[in-house]
Amino acid sequence: MKKVLKSKKFRIVSIVMLAVLLLSASYDFLFVYHIKLNGNKDYILDVNSAYKDPGIIVRYRGKKLNNYKEEDNIDNKTPGSYIVNYSIGNKKITRNVEVRDIGKPNISLVGGNLYLQSYGKEYEEPGYKANDNSDGDVTSKVKVSGEVDSNKLGDYILTYTVSDSSNNKDVQERIVRVVDNEEPVITFKNRKDTFAIKGKAIDLNDYTVIDNYDGNITSEVEMNGTVDFNKVGVYTVTYTVSDSNGNKMSIDRTVNVQKKNTKGVPVLMYHWFYDDTKGEKAGSVNAHNYISKTNLTKQLNYLKEANYYFPTWQELEKYIDKKMDLPEKSIILTDDDCVDSFFNVALPVFQEKEVPITSFCITKKETWKNYIDAPYLDFESHTENLHVRKCKGTKWDGAVMCTSYKDIYNDIKTSVSKVGNNYAFAYPFGHYSDDTIAALKANGIKLAFTINSGKVKKGDNKYKLRRVRISKQTTLEEYKKKIK
Repeated sequence: MKKVLKSKKFRIVSIVMLAVLLLSASYDFLFVYHIKLNGNKDYILDVNSAYKDPGIIVRYRGKKLNNYKEEDNIDNKTPGSYIVNYSIGNKKITRNVEVRDIGKPNISLVGGNLYLQSYGKEYEEPGYKANDNSDGDVTSKVKVSGEVDSNKLGDYILTYTVSDSSNNKDVQERIVRVVDNEEPVITFKNRKDTFAIKGKAIDLNDYTVIDNYDGNITSEVEMNGTVDFNKVGVYTVTYTVSDSNGNKMSIDRTVNVQKKNTKGVPVLMYHWFYDDTKGEKAGSVNAHNYISKTNLTKQLNYLKEANYYFPTWQELEKYIDKKMDLPEKSIILTDDDCVDSFFNVALPVFQEKEVPITSFCITKKETWKNYIDAPYLDFESHTENLHVRKCKGTKWDGAVMCTSYKDIYNDIKTSVSKVGNNYAFAYPFGHYSDDTIAALKANGIKLAFTINSGKVKKGDNKYKLRRVRISKQTTLEEYKKKIK
């Protein structure tokens, strides 16, 4: 072995081989691109998803390069096999891309995975939606399993399942928790905010309390506050009750103790309004019918400060029929026509001051429909389409004076069906005929108002009632005198 190592031939061969290796390594380092795939050779792409190429690693002369060429024919909307080609210099490498539908649908539950269901009320599915990256909207394919017994407190699980056309499946669960979260409801036989005539006590135990879970719990009510029925004033009585699940209800009731009314009840008649706080001015036509926001606010403040009572139409009818007394300071407020300025300027003031008002509507107009559920406001009829002056050769030219009974009846029928009330009525322009009164009675209307000045008194004709007009010129002092 030593002889071989010392031989000249061996040394020459070794030198040549070493030179070849050095030359090969030098060539590989100086002239050859070294490439390999970044990531796996086989790539699975979910259909309709963007292809995010992992790229390749290229080294040349010890440095990393990024200037390689990439080509592909991938159609991410069509399942199938595709090739990605990478090349740099004379080097090439490929990646296999398989487009498949591997993404599961997605179910989203409206209202979330926890839903609180009120005890005793029928469960109504809040809703859900399901979308798939390939099939699109698959909501109709969702299957819901499970039951909810809303008459029994507790948690119930509903399972929502959907599969797409490639059998990818999503499952979601909703917990429906049946809870008693409703307060007891107190109902008064008489009005909540009521009145008493001085010297005559009224029953303050005229209530019933029903709870959705416990049933009748009237006996559980605690009543706090006293009323001195022999002394004029406004008193507050508080009714408090809790059900077995801790839902508490507390309500204040005002009792307005006054002397008996002997002078009649003023029913105020307003028409149109303007917001003087914003620089608005009264209209030029019938300017006397306009009331400024400032004056209206002063008037309502006075009514509240003076403890006026606001009777219902039912109470006023009983008063007229001599079936009940009303407080000395009783008043009813009405507005004619249902014009925009009433809703935009006046109504917010009535609501802020918590003063009820009835608006007599010309119901062919549309604005009033937007306020059908507004607090402190109710609607009565001012006809559907008879608030026009068209009768020539008559003393009064309002349309009812030359319209047939049938047409008057049908007009009023249409109007009261729209507003949903038929207790009171205001004659357009104050004009009426025997046919008008007959049509009102046939439509079940019980009280009808003219524009004649005066208060409503016991024994009055209920279809020829008077009102107190409030106009632009009415100062606060005059206002006080008109309603006193």
